[in-house]
Amino acid sequence: MKWSSSAPANLMLMGEHSVVYGHKAIACSLNHRLSIHWTTRDDNGIHIVSNLGDHITDTQTLAEHPSLKWVMACLRHYQAKLNSGLNIEIESDFSSTVGLGSSAAVLAAMLGGLDYLTQEKASLESLFDTGLHIIQHIQGRGSGTDLAASLHGGIILFDPQNQTVQKLACDFPISLVYCGYKTPTAKVLEKVATDWQDQPALLNHLYQIMGQTTEAAYQSLANNYIESFYKLVNTYQGLMDALGVNDATLSHLVYQLRQDCEIQASKISGSGLGDCVIGFGIMQPETLANYESILTHLSTEGLSITPH
Repeated sequence: MKWSSSAPANLMLMGEHSVVYGHKAIACSLNHRLSIHWTTRDDNGIHIVSNLGDHITDTQTLAEHPSLKWVMACLRHYQAKLNSGLNIEIESDFSSTVGLGSSAAVLAAMLGGLDYLTQEKASLESLFDTGLHIIQHIQGRGSGTDLAASLHGGIILFDPQNQTVQKLACDFPISLVYCGYKTPTAKVLEKVATDWQDQPALLNHLYQIMGQTTEAAYQSLANNYIESFYKLVNTYQGLMDALGVNDATLSHLVYQLRQDCEIQASKISGSGLGDCVIGFGIMQPETLANYESILTHLSTEGLSITPH
């Protein structure tokens, strides 16, 4: 038996940090995909091939691999229903270092592929629930916004309180610039908690303003008020700065992008203190020639399963 599962890269457009505390977030899927090619085996071996590392184990042991924690967590969730071994080949047309949600993409593609194998025919909502459980088990916390974007595709407004998704049909180019380093999200969250420990009420108010800005931005997109959306993108960047997750390099990238006449707005992508900056538009090559950059577009396609 052979089949493939694939899921798109994803990007948080607005709602970073505040989504962890119950406020809505806007995320999107991109036209870059991670694919998994599956083949059942005649024995109980699990053979995994990927750019992050190769791994051989079996259905009873499911031994850990330091670079394949999301893959192994999904296999463990379905372990009782694995009636044969598997060859699992993972390939991606985007790098795991540039902040395109590779963990959520592999999680979505793994859950979809294993659901096809076990014939559970779970809904996207059910797959999300399973994935969120895995995320919170591995990370300790997480809203699952990126997973929802990879599963559903398109632009989504994600409500973490009731885990609902509202979709929008939009398209625009995005320029991503990688600053050259990353800080793990857990460490960023720890820093924010420490920095604001003496002002919890003020921090909560800041999160509320972030949530209100996100909802206003979604309404702007829903009504095709794109200029209003761009202004709110820049506003959210200011709120991220106030939160304390901006730094000199990120700030330089944000303002260099805004000086490019083809870029309409720019902000940090993700939790901050590293990773990428988003520019809305097609960045001119000379704007940030010394940095790693990628031009991408939104995609409407989410999780996909292809039998062979």
